[in-house]
Amino acid sequence: MRIAVAGAFLALSLGVAGCSRGGAETDLQDPEVEVDEPDRSITATQLLETTDWPQGAELVPLSLTALRQLQNSILGDIEMARTVSDVAAAGLLWESEAAGAILLIGVADPVVGNMSFVEGLRQAAMDNPTSTRWGALIGWISKSDRDTLAMVPIGPVVAFVTAKTRSDADRILIPLIEQFVRYSTS
Repeated sequence: MRIAVAGAFLALSLGVAGCSRGGAETDLQDPEVEVDEPDRSITATQLLETTDWPQGAELVPLSLTALRQLQNSILGDIEMARTVSDVAAAGLLWESEAAGAILLIGVADPVVGNMSFVEGLRQAAMDNPTSTRWGALIGWISKSDRDTLAMVPIGPVVAFVTAKTRSDADRILIPLIEQFVRYSTS
C-alpha cells in the first residue's frame, strides 16, 4: 500500500491536466414535513473548488492518467474504497514554482473523517509521523525522501499534502481548513 500511495503522489506531483468535479445540496424530506435545508457536510471536490487561495497561489489540475492512478491506489483497497465518497486532487504552484500537491478524500462515514480510515491511511502512507496542530485540528507530518507529507482530517474530508517544506504544507492546509470552517458555520 505504501508503494501505491508513493506512486500516486509521484503522479500527483507530475500531473497537470484534469480535475474531478461534483457536489450538491441535499433536500431532506419527511413524509409529514417538507424541509429544504442545505447539507452542511462538504465534499472533497467542494472543498478544493471553493477554497480561497492566497495571492500568488495557483491550482494546477491533474492529468487524467495521474488522477486515475491516484484513485486506483486508494480505491484498489476494498476496505478503503468502501468508505470513500469522493476524491479531489491538484498540484499547487506558488508564484509559478511547484509548492506541492493536494489529495482530498471525502469519507462517507460522517465521524470526523472516519478515524479507522484515517489511521489506515496514515500507517500506509507515512513513516514515523509526528502529530501536529493546524489551528484547532490535529494531524500528522512526516518526511519522505525530499518531501514533507502532511495529513489532517478536516470534517468529512481527509487532506493529504505533499510539499517541499513544512511551511509549504502549512500554506496549503491552512486555506483548506479556513474554508471548511467558513462552510460549516454559514
